[in-house]
Amino acid sequence: MERFGVQEARQRFPELLVRASKGERLVIQRHRQDLAAIVPLEDAAGGTSSQEAMENLLSLKGSAQKRSAPQRLPGGAPAKTRFQARQLGPGSRIGLDGSALVAFLQDDPHTSRVLEPVLQGIAQGSWQGVISSISLMTVMDAALSQGNEALSLRYSAAFANPRHWLQVPLDGDLALAASRLQQQDPELDLNHAIELATAIQNEVAVLVTADRDLAQTALHPVLPCRSI
Repeated sequence: MERFGVQEARQRFPELLVRASKGERLVIQRHRQDLAAIVPLEDAAGGTSSQEAMENLLSLKGSAQKRSAPQRLPGGAPAKTRFQARQLGPGSRIGLDGSALVAFLQDDPHTSRVLEPVLQGIAQGSWQGVISSISLMTVMDAALSQGNEALSLRYSAAFANPRHWLQVPLDGDLALAASRLQQQDPELDLNHAIELATAIQNEVAVLVTADRDLAQTALHPVLPCRSI
């Protein structure tokens, strides 16, 4: 949240009101101490904040049952580089694919070490998460395959806030972009092509995955994490 001194806030008050109406949360300081805030009306009315919505996803860690052997998530490739927040500027978009999210929900420790700082950054409003329709389906299947309809609704709600998550539908433009990627790399399967097209079209800085094959692509920056 951006901070302003009292005098500056007074001078820029009309601008700050407009920004708050669009979803920003702005803090007013006196003597460098937080004094008050200008927030969207939904917050003042007691609605669920973006922070709370994202914390719901963090609290869902471990909620999905691990697949019984021999079913395993694709993956096992270690991260090429350790994730460092300073590598991404404020407002950057981070893509998360279904393999990484399901591994996190299954409380895989290797995946959690990578995803927790990413999800915390999204929760704090530093970055925006981007998720494709295919990845959303993968996450929902982790609950529905357990016969847990209520859990699938909790998963859906965790991605519902548009200020923190961009849900990307599969439309004609995205399908065309994915097909072009398959022309560039015939070894790409359909799901991987869609994930990459989603990341490229939405200017994602890095795509986080637990899928070993997707982690090997040279078509877009990828942050691989270990999966179970």
